[in-house]
Amino acid sequence: MKTTAARAAALMTLALAACDAPEQAEKAATPASPEAHTTMDGPFAASEKSMDTAMKAAVGIDAADTWVRKMIAHHAGAIEMSRVVLGVNPTADVARMAQMTIDNQGAENEVLRGLIREGAPNPASAKLYEASEMEMHEGMMAANGATPSEAYLTKMLAHHKGAVTMSDIALANGATGAVRAQIEETRAEQVAEVEMVEAMLRGELMPAGMGHASGSAKAGHEMGGM
Repeated sequence: MKTTAARAAALMTLALAACDAPEQAEKAATPASPEAHTTMDGPFAASEKSMDTAMKAAVGIDAADTWVRKMIAHHAGAIEMSRVVLGVNPTADVARMAQMTIDNQGAENEVLRGLIREGAPNPASAKLYEASEMEMHEGMMAANGATPSEAYLTKMLAHHKGAVTMSDIALANGATGAVRAQIEETRAEQVAEVEMVEAMLRGELMPAGMGHASGSAKAGHEMGGM
């Protein structure tokens, strides 16, 4: 009797395994969703990762100086992403936004380089930005779109929001003088660009007034060209 019962149990186990096998094989054969690859291996991935590495390596003598150095890397990332999208047949408005970003962020970086201060790096000042940098990077890498233009917009939205958060950190940690003025200007510009990108993602056209370097960034660009 025991032998018969054991055989019955074994047969039942084999039958269940046979039923599960096709389902398991189907799961194994199912390819990952396109989004999983597009996000990590898309046209913007290299510039996103390069920007993240450069930002993490940027450490100044205090919170304000660290903001300056990190923002230079931040803007350089936006410039590179904008160059990438210009090479993948973007919509007219996205092409205009990308060129605006290249012009404005390039001009502002000239101003920011003039604000760098020399001295021993202070790692504690960089730690203030770790959480916001990580949130921005993860948000950008996760952002996607049905087209390269839409993906660019969603990634730049996370990018601009990250700059706003980092600017708030710098303003709350002792930034003064010319650096503070630049932080406030950069923050205002990034807030305006957040609103612009959100509108474009809703299907609205890029505002006609956007597209020119402003404030100290414009002045620094003009001085650099003299």
